[in-house]
Amino acid sequence: MKKILIFLIISGFINSVFAMEWICYRYVDGEATGGYVKVYANSKYEAEKKALKKYRDDLGYRTDYVKCK
Repeated sequence: MKKILIFLIISGFINSVFAMEWICYRYVDGEATGGYVKVYANSKYEAEKKALKKYRDDLGYRTDYVKCK
């Protein structure tokens, strides 16, 4: 049991270390609104999901969708 727990902790740490930095822009009514947020994720899909949550929940901005690069 201890080995499994240690493995899960280490694998979570490794994934967070190798996550890429993404710059994400928000769009409202099909137009970019200016500004961006940085998120760390392993894929573009994950980055867009995190950025959308950050814009809506944390910052309280109206956001239809985000695009990350």
